[in-house]
Amino acid sequence: MDKQLGENLTVSSFYLWFLLHGTQTGIAMLTFPSKIILGAEGEAWVSILITGLSIHLIIWMIFFVLKHSNHGDIISLHQQLFGKWFGNVLTLGFYGYTLMFISTQIRSYVEVLHVWIFQLSPPWEMTLIILLTSIYIVSGGFRVITGICFWCVIIPSLLLVTLYFPLKYAHWNNFLPLLNHNIAEYTESAQRSLPLFLGVEFLLLYYPYIKNNEKSQKWAHIAVAHTTLLYMFFACVIFAYFNVEELKHTIWPTLILSKIIRFPFFERFDYIYVFNWFLIILPTICIGLWGGTRILRKTVGFTARPALWITSIIVFIIIVCLKGSTTIDRLDSLMSMAGLIFLYGYIPLLVLWISIIRFFKRGSLSARIKSE
Repeated sequence: MDKQLGENLTVSSFYLWFLLHGTQTGIAMLTFPSKIILGAEGEAWVSILITGLSIHLIIWMIFFVLKHSNHGDIISLHQQLFGKWFGNVLTLGFYGYTLMFISTQIRSYVEVLHVWIFQLSPPWEMTLIILLTSIYIVSGGFRVITGICFWCVIIPSLLLVTLYFPLKYAHWNNFLPLLNHNIAEYTESAQRSLPLFLGVEFLLLYYPYIKNNEKSQKWAHIAVAHTTLLYMFFACVIFAYFNVEELKHTIWPTLILSKIIRFPFFERFDYIYVFNWFLIILPTICIGLWGGTRILRKTVGFTARPALWITSIIVFIIIVCLKGSTTIDRLDSLMSMAGLIFLYGYIPLLVLWISIIRFFKRGSLSARIKSE
């Protein structure tokens, strides 16, 4: 079966780098240092490396699964393995996961905007602006979304040079002593770092839109390596500036770093960081909305525009119902648990199930040949 769409709908396999990296770098970058230290403390950068390496294995599993899908996506794979009715039920479960993914990104960012800049603006207004912007981009199609992912990776990367300022005040003895924690502590930090890497699972939906997709796996691994190195760099800078006790009482340490940057012509440089994060979360929102739209089209039968608006309205309702930082933290925890189950539980089960089916088909074919 054809696992790649027409030339006018697909993008070069090179852009898989930016699609994957763009969906992995989201709002979790603002809070992850204060969360991952609860296990391995100042050596949590080791846990980031461990999680990043495990994601490479997940990437291999995803490509293995998609290779055996009739149309190259998880929607057709579910129908192929479990029948049309139950397969669509499983796909709609992935749709619920997508809604939670988008809601987590937008609500957490709106909370940052509300606390740092727009204290008098209700969260629903900022949510509406973000969703309308995303709807406009998604309505342009997958190629437009790919372009947004490209520029939303390139432009925010320019701010990496500003990390020179906190490095001037670095305390490198915060990393000592090295390798002083046990496996359980490294594992706890690795589990807490998982939200940083969520987003690779949407490859299960847009794989048919990648040219030469069966040979594009190297770009996916490059994207994950890029993400891992970026998070390790951020973690090392923040761990060098803050000690463990300070991080335990800091909600957004990445934004706090921006407050020490001063220029004669610009006093509040942290505003640049806050607004820059809109470009960072935009790819995750757009890919999520596009993925949810595609699922509704293929399972329920909606056309593209109604499916996009239905998905956006559901996300808006979810976000409006989330009030208070405690509720947002619960959503983050739920999203982390769902991602853990999906990446390290469901995808390996799909690999195992496909392998079992192939084994029995190969066995029955060999028996038929022998009988003839």
